[in-house]
Amino acid sequence: MSTTPASGEPDAAGSRDEDLIRCAVAKLNAGDVEGYLAGFFPDAPRWVSGLDRPLTISDIRANLAQLNEAFDRLHLGEDLLFGARGFVCARWTLRGVHVGEYGGIAATHRDIAVESCEIYALAGAKVVESWVYSDMTSLFDQIAQRP
Repeated sequence: MSTTPASGEPDAAGSRDEDLIRCAVAKLNAGDVEGYLAGFFPDAPRWVSGLDRPLTISDIRANLAQLNEAFDRLHLGEDLLFGARGFVCARWTLRGVHVGEYGGIAATHRDIAVESCEIYALAGAKVVESWVYSDMTSLFDQIAQRP
């Protein structure tokens, strides 16, 4: 639960925002991509480190569908999550087993563990914008077994 800096008292809005992100990710982990995306405004941009333009909800939907097809036991695990004043910051580890073609790489049956940090801006109980920070090549390095 978040606390307000001045008083140290619980920040109810922060907790509600954290619960919204946890609920969306629980749906994603259950294979419900549409349920996950329901936590986002339809035009919410997702800025990803290393990309010149933000991803759209359609981009996210397509990538999540590809990930679900290519990785068995795909799971976005919470390493750290906190929020306050309409923002939530989460550190995640995406895990799974590469069982299908992804990004031009045939199934390798290797385990993946891809770490990322994401910041969400929320309004009206939905994500309005997000920023993702991660090593963009980590997933490919792991499935292609590159150093």
